[in-house]
Amino acid sequence: MGTTVSDVVTSAPSAWGAANAASAAVVFPLAAIAAVPLAALVSDPAQMWHAGDRYGDVAGHIRSASTEIARAVARHADADHWSEQGKNAFVATRVKPYRDTLEQAAAMYDHIRDTLKGCAVAYTGVGLSSAVIGSVVLSSVASMLALAVVPGVNATATYVANVRMIEAGQFVRTLIAGLAKVNGVSAAIFARATAELGTSKAVLSALTAGGTVLGGYYIGGRAAPSFKDTETVLNWPKQLPPGAPVPTGYRAPSAAEKNAIKKIDPGSIKALGKDLDVSAGETLGAAYDQARGNDVGYPGFGLVGLYVAHAHTEMRDHAAQQLAACRDTPGAWLPGLKTSADNWVFAEQASVNATQHVR
Repeated sequence: MGTTVSDVVTSAPSAWGAANAASAAVVFPLAAIAAVPLAALVSDPAQMWHAGDRYGDVAGHIRSASTEIARAVARHADADHWSEQGKNAFVATRVKPYRDTLEQAAAMYDHIRDTLKGCAVAYTGVGLSSAVIGSVVLSSVASMLALAVVPGVNATATYVANVRMIEAGQFVRTLIAGLAKVNGVSAAIFARATAELGTSKAVLSALTAGGTVLGGYYIGGRAAPSFKDTETVLNWPKQLPPGAPVPTGYRAPSAAEKNAIKKIDPGSIKALGKDLDVSAGETLGAAYDQARGNDVGYPGFGLVGLYVAHAHTEMRDHAAQQLAACRDTPGAWLPGLKTSADNWVFAEQASVNATQHVR
């Protein structure tokens, strides 16, 4: 089958580099200049990659639910002989807006997936650089020890080793600075995704590694981005009180469309609702279950990525809340199935106006 990207994103390079530098620091304390920040860079890109795959699965579940909705409506419309006008009105005013919202959610999860996989590739590159630096540190200390004389160490060898330790520390700081840019972009995307999936107004707290200065660089000392003040909320179907504004993406049916929908047999509508409960509803439930528990894990983003890990967690939890708001709606709310069907019957029998449901 060949080698894929997921086969090469791993924590091994960063762990190897940190281990080499730490070994050198045991016998040559100045090596800590490189060893400590290299330890902060230890991460597991594979965890990010596989978490991204799981988000892709969530998007797939959402799109599958959307397809199941369309098929169920078509199936019941044909079997129960809906009029063409009734079917078109039903789909245009109730089904299509909901499917459009599902696609927005699926696209957002695709974006999150791509972001995590981009992080995995970036962290893998940093890990490979860490491995090289750690190896240089260890080999420099080993060379110095090989030139040692009793009772002291060759002064020239010590000088060379010291210079290499300082250079290694500078390289590590450059790596961290570059990775901070990747993390900053990723955290901003997570925050934007959270806002677009719908959140309460909040600000991510800035996380640092205790404000510790390592090698002249503040590891993790960046403020995580805040959510947008104006948030785009996914509008799932819901019953509106009289006079309430119609949510974005939805519209009230025209008089002709309303009349066409009312001619659909209420029993067919109820049957459609039950069908969706055990098809699209269960599929969205599976998407929710996978989305809410999707964790990158430890070491994940590493010490230098604490703030972006926090941004990811906030995004994941708020996105799952949005899915929770839709997982039970296909059969109960989507086209106003059960409630509206009852209202239609009541309106026809009692000749009074039913409460208007906008989808």
